[in-house]
Formats: sequence, C-alpha cells, structure tokens
Amino acid sequence: MKLIGWVAGLVLAGAATTASAEVVATSATGFQLRSVAVLEEAQAHEAWTGLSRWGEWWSSDHTYSGDAAHLTLSMEAGGCLCEVWPGGRIEHGRVLLSWPAQGMLRLNAPFGPLQAQPVTAILTYTIQARDEGGVEVIQTLAVGGGDETTAALAEGVDFVMSQGLARYERFVETGAAD
Repeated sequence: MKLIGWVAGLVLAGAATTASAEVVATSATGFQLRSVAVLEEAQAHEAWTGLSRWGEWWSSDHTYSGDAAHLTLSMEAGGCLCEVWPGGRIEHGRVLLSWPAQGMLRLNAPFGPLQAQPVTAILTYTIQARDEGGVEVIQTLAVGGGDETTAALAEGVDFVMSQGLARYERFVETGAAD
C-alpha cells in the first residue's frame, strides 16, 4: 500500500478510530486487532458478497497503485487478494479458509509495512446473524513472528483496518463506501 497512506494511518491512529475497534493485545513480536461492524439491514449473503467486492470499498489511499479498483479478491481457498495495475502487481493476501455457510473468511494478509517483516498476519472475517435482525461482522487480525518493531505498528494498522471495515459497512448498507 502506498507508504504515505500507511504513514498517515500511523500518525492518525489515536485520533480517528471507530468505537468498535481495538488493539486487543501486543507483545514483543506481534499484536492482535479486533473490529466489529453491525449491518442492521443486511443478510449474511449480502455481507459475504460485499467482502468479495474488496476493490469497491477499500480506500485508494491504502493501495500501491493509488486506485482501489485494481484490487480483486478470489474467495476460494488459495485465492488471491491482489492488486494489478499497469507496471505493477502485489499479493496483499492469500485465502486460507472460505466457508460461506459458516460466514467465515480467513486470509494470510501481511498488509503494508507488515510485508517487509518476517510475520504471519491472519485476517479473519466472521459474519453472524443478530437476534434483532441484520448481521454482525467481526474482523480480527493476528500478527506474530516479527521483531521489536512489529508491535509499534499495531495502532497504525488498526486505524487502517478499522477504516477499511467502516468503508465495507457503508458499502454493504448503501452501495457506496464514501
């Protein structure tokens, strides 16, 4: 993702996170993040389909090409969350588990500055029906295996991922992420 976008996320991390986002834990070699989106009008299949349309809701500010339309996500095991543009290609993540009937998508996804570190970054989305109607989408990111600089990235990565989930929520509910 563009270094400037990630640096901005690191700088703004403490100022603009959603109430449902949190850094759950940090250690010398990693961190865990958790964010929740409540989609009051959506059904599970709509939430699932929204995840597959990554390039329509992710922020262009957090891409290498500067245009989120270059992002695609293949929702099967081994599928790629990739960004392809004239002159460049990057794999942001690889699908480990795609289980629509259980509402679970899991990727190994070392985004942005994490790609330059010796880490595993497991990103999981869980879609659960709510008694009140709609669905709850839980986004977790567990990063481990890094060095002493890894934990310092937690708040910035949390900001970017929480912003992404908020855009996803707006996209599923309204058809537009902005």
